[in-house]
Amino acid sequence: MSGTPERRASGDTRSTRLAALFVFACCAGVLGYMHRGDLWPASQTDADAGLNPEFVACRDARIATVDNMLSEGLIDEASHTQFSERAIAICADEFPIGQGGS
Repeated sequence: MSGTPERRASGDTRSTRLAALFVFACCAGVLGYMHRGDLWPASQTDADAGLNPEFVACRDARIATVDNMLSEGLIDEASHTQFSERAIAICADEFPIGQGGS
């Protein structure tokens, strides 16, 4: 054995490891920011705070009916999406979406 220290690979230095940790933290931060709605969803009551209560009641009732149709197997996922959008549109036509009422 000689007294000379072993030479380390360039990918095995302290600065390289810190740079890799920094890149990992940045990527995790970007992914967290992009999916912040999935990770920390806003509550439905917060989202409905500025809406007309009559619209919200109509929407919730119609969406519940459409969800029930899906769970009973009367419609498929594509129809569920289409029926849900139409239910919201019907309620928006019947009641103004904004605060106040008709």
